[in-house]
Amino acid sequence: MANPAVLFLMVVLLAALVVGHGVLVTLPRLVLSQLRIVWRSFGAAASVAAAPNGEPAVPAYFRVTALRDLRAAWWDGLEEHERLMGDAERLMDRYVAGFARQSRHGARWGRGFLTVVMVPVLVVTMTAVVLTATALIILPLLFALLFWALCCALWTLWWVMWAAVERAGRALRHGPAPCPYTRCGRTVVRPDRLCPRCGARHGALVPNRYGALYHRCRCGTRLPAVLGVRRLDACCPHCRNPLPAGYERARTVVLVGGPPAQRSGVHRQGLTELGAPPGSEPPLVRTGRTSLLWYDPAGDAYRSQESVAGLEVLGRADGLLLVVDDPAAHSAAVHAVTRVLHVVSALPARRRPRRLALLYTRAAQGDDTAVRAELEAADGGHLLRALDATGIPVRCVPASTLAGLPQWLAGMRGTPGRGESIAPPSVRRPGVVAVRLPRHRVARHSLLLAHLAGFLAVPLALVLLQAGALPPGALFGLPAAYDKWRHPLGGSVHQVDLMAAATRNWPTLSVSYADPGHPPSAALPGHPGYWSVTGSPQKGNWLRVDFGMPLPLSEVSVDFDPDTIDGPFSLSVDLEGQVGARTVWDNSGNWHGRRAGGGKYSIGKTYGYDIPYRHTVDSIRIGLGSLLDKSQENKLRLREFNIRWTSSDALRLHPADDGRLRIENTTARDLAVDVRPPLLPAGWHATLVGRPPRVLRAQHTYEARWRITAPSGAAGHAPIAYAVDATEDGHTVTSRCLALLTATGGFEPLC
Repeated sequence: MANPAVLFLMVVLLAALVVGHGVLVTLPRLVLSQLRIVWRSFGAAASVAAAPNGEPAVPAYFRVTALRDLRAAWWDGLEEHERLMGDAERLMDRYVAGFARQSRHGARWGRGFLTVVMVPVLVVTMTAVVLTATALIILPLLFALLFWALCCALWTLWWVMWAAVERAGRALRHGPAPCPYTRCGRTVVRPDRLCPRCGARHGALVPNRYGALYHRCRCGTRLPAVLGVRRLDACCPHCRNPLPAGYERARTVVLVGGPPAQRSGVHRQGLTELGAPPGSEPPLVRTGRTSLLWYDPAGDAYRSQESVAGLEVLGRADGLLLVVDDPAAHSAAVHAVTRVLHVVSALPARRRPRRLALLYTRAAQGDDTAVRAELEAADGGHLLRALDATGIPVRCVPASTLAGLPQWLAGMRGTPGRGESIAPPSVRRPGVVAVRLPRHRVARHSLLLAHLAGFLAVPLALVLLQAGALPPGALFGLPAAYDKWRHPLGGSVHQVDLMAAATRNWPTLSVSYADPGHPPSAALPGHPGYWSVTGSPQKGNWLRVDFGMPLPLSEVSVDFDPDTIDGPFSLSVDLEGQVGARTVWDNSGNWHGRRAGGGKYSIGKTYGYDIPYRHTVDSIRIGLGSLLDKSQENKLRLREFNIRWTSSDALRLHPADDGRLRIENTTARDLAVDVRPPLLPAGWHATLVGRPPRVLRAQHTYEARWRITAPSGAAGHAPIAYAVDATEDGHTVTSRCLALLTATGGFEPLC
């Protein structure tokens, strides 16, 4: 490797291998790996996350799971990109090691030298590859995020509607109710609903993150979250016992007293008089259309103020039955009643019981007055005064009978009657049910299509931009910017041959001499034949083209028959223009000759010229001459002549009758336009009707109109030249068009 040329070629070859591998191998692998990850995350074989702990329901996909899947796909793609970049680095190390072994100075020296040279190449190549891959990959992610945000917005509107329906229905129904079981009694704000297939308890079967109208159980069963929820079996979320139907509408009467044995006796007596068997659990009785909960807390629930404050059923009670055997201030029953009255007085007014009844067990019989007298005689006046101080209606009854007392405490109308016990529903114990989580195929496939649309967005946008199918204002003005870059305003200017539109009425051709059978009109573009001066008695013949008005020209071309030219210097042409009586010569000298018959050592014969002529003239005179003699001039044959001016394709002009001109913007961007007054022959006048716009929108059309007046006695056809300027970024181009008009207003377009 002592030869510097060999070393240079080796470095160039190694750099080409690194760059080619990065562009042709690593970049496609990065994009394809991201496609595989997207397909694995959102395709047909996509995995489904397990149900979360707590609520045995599958979260709504777009509300919860979709963002997790998008984040997982992005991080998986980054890990795959890191692995592929490591492969490219290891490949460069392998190339460097292979080339270094060819060095005669030793593999270590050669490898170190090549590493120093190739590391910048690798860094630049991989940076370009990573940036390109990121640009191609982040666009699908943005498409998916935009689609996810749109779906979340629609789902939120759907959720708001059904949540409002659910809240309105809950407000119209009864509020929270106590659990009817004596060993629970806690307030049930929302009961747990049981899945009819697997028996799973759903404690949040309302419009939430698990669904708006329906929830999906972990077994795959669809459960209603708004309509039809009450048809599902319910259970208490605290004690998990099944709840009877209509428990939340039951009137609640709570027994308050000292020893549990004494309260249980009164409880059994009350159930018997209500028509329910003693010991019914739950103690829920239906009397007529209303249910009554005859509730006695389990155990010694009134032993302390803390235990009494923990009885949530007191805050939901319609009435309290106070069982007292000893009205003395030191008795356990009086202490229990006092503790309950303290809790009741602390409750809001709307949560306090509506009625109180004091059952004095030592009174055998008598009405309210007799029982009160016995209590006074037994030093129970303090208890009566405490009850009357609550402001709640109080009735004192003996222990002999409870007929009608539960109904009065519950505030039930009508005469007392016997009812029936409400048994809890029998809960079916389902067998082992396999967990079948829904795969959300429609939602996942929609995100997959959003990703694929992102991958196809760039090539599709390029195709649409190239075809001009997008509106100019779409994609933040990208079509207009692309059209401006692809078709700049200056590139739309080209030369237009005026003679290609020549008719019998325009322009006027005149010559000094014409060979019979070969008039000057034969030299117009597209006409067969030629113009010849054979037989002319004079030298210096000419052809004049009269436009009838001043036109801004750009170039004049003449083309003779090469067979009529003897030598390379046998052709001489004079060109002059005329504006009124003033002659305008072209003194630029920048004529471009056309040659034929040239060889390796010969310059050939000049048979025509392209003459730049940037003047505004009424007519053009093409003169013939020869550097030899008159015989050479008589042999010349003018096959074609062209007179051109410049015009822009950015605006298309379409003349019409009655002085109308339709101006069409052919670009995909807005242009500032300026409608010039038309050029007319002497004596003709044009007046613009209305005010044209200053800006012509992309691919829009505006119709300008002039009121054209002809001079008196005008007949035949007169030319008219329209011109409209288009300006963009300080650069102005002009679109031009010719037409012939008559004194009656008729038009004959020549463009």
